Amino acid sequence: MISGLLRCWRLRLGLNNTLHYKTYYIKILMGDLIMNIATALNRKYLEYTVVMLCSLCENNNEHIDAYLLHSELTPQDIDLIKNSLSKYDITIISVKINKSDFDDRLPRNTQWSIETYYRLMLMDILPESVDRLMYLDVDLIINGSIEELYHVDFAGDDVIAADDSNGKRTLDTFGSKQIEMFRDMLAQGFRYFNAGVMLFNVAQIRKTHNFNTYMAAVKEWNYEMEAPDQDILNYVHGYKAGYVDYKEFNLFARIAHNQKYSYNDVKNSVKIIHFAGDKPWNNTNCHYDIEQLWWDYAKKTPFYHSLLEQLQQNLMSDNTLEAIFDNLIKENGELKDKVSSLLSINEKLITMVK
Repeated sequence: MISGLLRCWRLRLGLNNTLHYKTYYIKILMGDLIMNIATALNRKYLEYTVVMLCSLCENNNEHIDAYLLHSELTPQDIDLIKNSLSKYDITIISVKINKSDFDDRLPRNTQWSIETYYRLMLMDILPESVDRLMYLDVDLIINGSIEELYHVDFAGDDVIAADDSNGKRTLDTFGSKQIEMFRDMLAQGFRYFNAGVMLFNVAQIRKTHNFNTYMAAVKEWNYEMEAPDQDILNYVHGYKAGYVDYKEFNLFARIAHNQKYSYNDVKNSVKIIHFAGDKPWNNTNCHYDIEQLWWDYAKKTPFYHSLLEQLQQNLMSDNTLEAIFDNLIKENGELKDKVSSLLSINEKLITMVK
């Protein structure tokens, strides 16, 4: 019976490596499974990190070791995160990163903070006992079990990820620097992946790669990446990347909305939804119903009411819609002026014809 169960699950997960799947199912029978997760954050993103981890715990039964990469969280902040998730089977592991290890020439802006580069240190800081790890961006919701994905056979790949931006990227969608970086790789069948959800084959990668490897790639391209850490991860691991369906494991919320996905579509069929760009807790753009999924999980955390208050305050102080209306009024005025000018010219032409 047990051997039949193992064959069934082996086929289901695509575990072709005999040693791997035997080890995996021994752990199932012994109740000894651990899911290693990592994310990077600063104090500004503490509450959003708790929402993401809450959604992960709500939908997965295995014990979770969560490595939080940061440079500014206090012991009190870590305790707050632990207490907020105390009802779940999760261990919070604080990993303090030294900012001075990162060159000041690394591209940074409002979208890419220094924390986005912390994942490049994973091979250097993880315990030797960790042989695989899933990196998750903070702006995700884990809406279903990812245990099958976590335990999939790497089949020799360094990473497992999903195509970027809800679909296969083509050369015409890249910036000029990315075209230079990836032209030859794309010609050989390379697919550009999104770094927000990545399963790392730690046991394999750490044999040949570490933080210095990634920094060498950064220097090779003279610090001129367009999607900084993501470009480097693709450049280093692109030839040894496996892929999962983005529609299930890394669906971009805004693009999904534009493609007419509804809240129910996402809730019932998507395991990882990615709020890349627009955030549900901000109000810089008009909101859409898929964002309700993020709030569903926020409601399960101690921060729900404070998050709602923050959103309300932002809405009261935001002038986005006012700016849109002002721009429309301005454009309307300019249009009226153009129409008046054309009418005047038309009247002159009519007079000349007469």
